Amino acid sequence: MKAIIVGGGKVGFYLAKALLERGYSITIIEQDKEQSHFCANNLDAEVSCGNGTTVEALEASGAEKADSVIAVMGQDESNLVCCQIAKHRFGVEKTIAKVNNPKNAEALKELGVDIVISATDNIIQLLEHEVDLSAMKRLLQLDGEEASLMEITLPKNYALEGKALMQLSIPEGCNIASISRGGRTIIPRGNTMLLSEDTLLVVMMNSAEKELRKALKIKD
Repeated sequence: MKAIIVGGGKVGFYLAKALLERGYSITIIEQDKEQSHFCANNLDAEVSCGNGTTVEALEASGAEKADSVIAVMGQDESNLVCCQIAKHRFGVEKTIAKVNNPKNAEALKELGVDIVISATDNIIQLLEHEVDLSAMKRLLQLDGEEASLMEITLPKNYALEGKALMQLSIPEGCNIASISRGGRTIIPRGNTMLLSEDTLLVVMMNSAEKELRKALKIKD
């Protein structure tokens, strides 16, 4: 399956990582040069630096052969334009757009976007799942809402300070994709240690949430 992700920021990057692990062929279009270089250096995916709302950028990324185009840029209007071009110019079967303003969700559906993901809906789902917003944030639902991209902020005076990931019982179905520490992004390995106030980005099956909380000593 070939998917084009338009927008290589935080959501686009970790969505690409999750789909790559599921065997997808991924191309990312990102307009910011620095962020596109980051994606290229840290993902086994094709990365194009360009404007994903143009025919030229989508064509150069092989949109005519794509099974899906996923627009996760910061502007709802840009995501709509991208999906419309993908659908009507290149005949892409499935278009997916993230909306930041939930009032735009119905409009995007009426204008032909197949699947619309609302950031506000995700926040509501966070509350419904009783997730502690100070510690764990569900950034995006994945894979038919069976999996999620989670952001976990470790507290001050963290109980597992200095522990390496290999020493923890991280459950199956969870992958710590990156650690943000003091403005730096770390791609972790087994010997990577956890420190207080680290921010972890985790791709995980929702069913593994309780086990992950227990492994990381994150309170309910």
